[in-house]
Amino acid sequence: MAARPVPLAWRNLTHDPVRFGLFTLGIAFAVILMGVQLGVRNALIDGNCRVIDALNADVVLVHPHRKSLFYREAVSRRTLARAATVPGVREAHPLLIDYQMTTLRNTKAVTDRGPRRNIRVLGYDPDANLLNLPDLTPRLRERLKEPGTAAFDVRAKSSRKRPGETVFGPAPAEPGAEWDVETELNGRDLRLVGTFSFGTDFAADGTLIVNERTFVGWVREPLYPFSPDAMIDLGLLRVAAGETPATVRDRVRDVLFEGVGPADRDVEVLTVPEFRAREVDFWLTMTPIGFAFGAGMALGFVVGTVICYQILSGNVADHLAEYATLRAIGYPNRYLSGVVLQEAVILATAGFVPGLLVVAVTYAAVGAATGLPLFLTPGRFLLLLAATYVMCVGSGLLALRKAQTVDPANVF
Repeated sequence: MAARPVPLAWRNLTHDPVRFGLFTLGIAFAVILMGVQLGVRNALIDGNCRVIDALNADVVLVHPHRKSLFYREAVSRRTLARAATVPGVREAHPLLIDYQMTTLRNTKAVTDRGPRRNIRVLGYDPDANLLNLPDLTPRLRERLKEPGTAAFDVRAKSSRKRPGETVFGPAPAEPGAEWDVETELNGRDLRLVGTFSFGTDFAADGTLIVNERTFVGWVREPLYPFSPDAMIDLGLLRVAAGETPATVRDRVRDVLFEGVGPADRDVEVLTVPEFRAREVDFWLTMTPIGFAFGAGMALGFVVGTVICYQILSGNVADHLAEYATLRAIGYPNRYLSGVVLQEAVILATAGFVPGLLVVAVTYAAVGAATGLPLFLTPGRFLLLLAATYVMCVGSGLLALRKAQTVDPANVF
């Protein structure tokens, strides 16, 4: 049985192994550029939606002007109480959030009075279990009921000056561990009684979870001494069995918006997926970070297209006589075009594999160092793969013209 012939496209590319290696590196560079930009962009989205993704709720009440969790506009507790009376609402709970006005002292020792760093604080009733975090065990939630206690995020930003520590000081390495450390939150004594795993984002270096009473006393009272608990950051509703979040959302809107014009509304009612989409839209369209990394992805695609086009057009030029010979003996343009497109596919495959490996290693290293959620999910893998093949095949289509217009007279 005769061996199958080796495809002409493969021979054209690999007859010089050194050049083929350089070609592969060129495509891999574009894959790495696109992959890293894609990863950081998604880390921006996933990190800043981390609180939303952890919510154990169905419907959210939020102030219309609070375009991101990072903002401070709040909702009245009376509004949450009204929403709780709507048919189909099983439970209604407040969630208190602060990013900007809370500072945690270093966790080394009680005698160490500095330094302090800003930290995100989440406050709610531990019995309500508003966050889907497995490290918040029943025992830890019970301890959090005590005023002046908190759970600490062990995936807070790592310290560059002190390896193995967070920027807030020493902490247990494992989430879910019991802890007993005295520190200060906003200058008031605070006891860290346990740990959980959460992670950082572009707005916070770490997170504390406290009960509602601790949040009001340690965070709100210095700023709002006359009514520290009158406002809440988010109202979280859980729907009754047999109800859908969208149906209950519409009922709550009907009650809260009755007789109130759109310009006068002080609350927005959204399902959790709608609330997440709102947060994503803010970071991608209203901040320079989203634009910068989106432009970086586009730049990587353009760079890869240029590199691949230069490779393919140069390869056609190097074998112009051979293409002319094929034309002279009767091979149609369709065959010549097929050879160029096969070369494009080979380049895409050869460059994607090493590029993907470098991207995966980069994700792991940067994620471990920063706490940002850099993950190569199946959807992101397919997106990067599709972008690579579109980039190379598009370059092949641009390079086709030179092969299709070759003159058989070039044989002589």
